[in-house]
Amino acid sequence: MKTEHLKYFLSLSVMLLLFHPAVSAQEGDENPLPHFLFPEFREGVVVMKTGETFSTLLNYNMLEQMMVTHLNGIYRYSRDPDLIDTIYIGDRIFIPIGGIFYELLSAGPVNFYIQNKSTFLPKGSDVGYGVNSRSTGPTKYSRFELNNFHGKVAYIDIPPNGEIRPASLFWVEKNGQFEKFSNDRQCLKLFRDYENELRLFMDREKIDFNSPEGVRKLADYCNKILNHKD
Repeated sequence: MKTEHLKYFLSLSVMLLLFHPAVSAQEGDENPLPHFLFPEFREGVVVMKTGETFSTLLNYNMLEQMMVTHLNGIYRYSRDPDLIDTIYIGDRIFIPIGGIFYELLSAGPVNFYIQNKSTFLPKGSDVGYGVNSRSTGPTKYSRFELNNFHGKVAYIDIPPNGEIRPASLFWVEKNGQFEKFSNDRQCLKLFRDYENELRLFMDREKIDFNSPEGVRKLADYCNKILNHKD
């Protein structure tokens, strides 16, 4: 029993060292989470580069591109993602690259990732002749907090005169180099030797580059081709 308590204490200590507080829990109204990858915090497993693992509730803030954990009503942002090897949330895999977490879509001869990302755009004010201006400077918004009564997470004080827009990017890792793409033309350019096969697959499967699942299907097919060629 003492050994189990010690293991729990050590795992908790590691998690607290890796994640720093974002905000404490307090009362609030239920709100959706448009700037988070998941609509609620989910059980996940963090695997350290040392091999140590621990479980916790996790979600990903796509505006700040930071992994967030929840423990005892306090939300913490990841302190040093480079100390983490992999995070598993359900059947989804997240790997820290350059200080942010990329989601692995397909692994094989080449790895495909999505950089889950959003932007906040303030609504423009009319400056005449039907033209709207948008602020190009940084937009201030607050953190989020726990709704104690409903057990849900709610963001607060994101300005109402704006909108969250998707801005995700897809990446291919080839020979240790990362190349990004967002449409069929850019993707095919990365695989010139297999352009005809991939084009036929895209047309047959009606691959939508606005859909991560569509790109995942294309990525799996691409790795299947590369495995076969080898």
